[in-house]
Amino acid sequence: MLIDALRRRLGDPEAQSFQLFGDDLIALTGGDLADAAREWQAALTRVPAAHRARVEEELTALQADAHRFLRKYNRSVHARLAGYIEIGRRCRFAYPWPVVAILGIEQVMEGMRHNRVYGIVGEAARRVGWRALAQLTDGSEDVLRRTNRGIFADSLPTVMLALRADALRRKGEAALAGALLDGPLPPTFDDECRTLARSLYDGLGIEDAQQRFATLSRLTVRHFAREQAIFTHQIGPPSSRPQPAVLRRLLAIRAVPAPIVDGGRVKLAPFALPAGFDMRDHGARVSLFGRAFVDSITRSIADYRTAAAHVVARWGRPGETAPIAY
Repeated sequence: MLIDALRRRLGDPEAQSFQLFGDDLIALTGGDLADAAREWQAALTRVPAAHRARVEEELTALQADAHRFLRKYNRSVHARLAGYIEIGRRCRFAYPWPVVAILGIEQVMEGMRHNRVYGIVGEAARRVGWRALAQLTDGSEDVLRRTNRGIFADSLPTVMLALRADALRRKGEAALAGALLDGPLPPTFDDECRTLARSLYDGLGIEDAQQRFATLSRLTVRHFAREQAIFTHQIGPPSSRPQPAVLRRLLAIRAVPAPIVDGGRVKLAPFALPAGFDMRDHGARVSLFGRAFVDSITRSIADYRTAAAHVVARWGRPGETAPIAY
């Protein structure tokens, strides 16, 4: 598959498929693509013969749908918000992940607003020798936008695969749904995409609402960790050059605005970070931000319903209410 070729080409066994949407794609050669095509065909032949043609048809239709979706929605931050609402509608908001993603974007938008204030300061500071400050604000906003776009491009096709399999199951074609999830992946996927899609499919099939919610909330935490890996990749390795004191002070983040459910409403409130927190520490960021953005709205179905209603009222169609499956 393409991710296997990329790992070989980069000499990085930990490379993930979201890197195929960025600068690393240029590293692949024509030979890499030919090898990946042969591997994909070999995987297709391992699908039971009774389902092989339908699996190929379903994958083609899935990729066409995902392509239309990304072309429509992955154009700007506000367009992506509408895209997350649409994928929420498709699963009746049974999966908390789109709601978490939207609340995360709200925080990112707040961060960009503050970043632009620093940018104005940086432009003034440039005249007195603080050029690094202006470069920091420009670079950090670029990272946020690339991360936001990359998460959308990586996550939506994966979720759409699970929803397509779930639709087949609901039509009485569970065997075909299983073959679709177990067979060859779209070329831009990796094994973690399969795991997420399979887990979402399994979770959507749970009859008991409370158990389904608990299962899909845990899956949202795992999905969130993959999104943070995209952020880590976009941040890049830390610079070995010492930072000026003014920049160290700006990067000493003590809290982030995070959603809380209070009195039947969703608010952004400061989520305190431990002393010495480093935004480049992937493990710490996944743990802390997971608590701040996922656990905070999935403690109960009631809290989650409030959060889903909030994002639909704010970013959905005028007068729309969230068709929540709980």
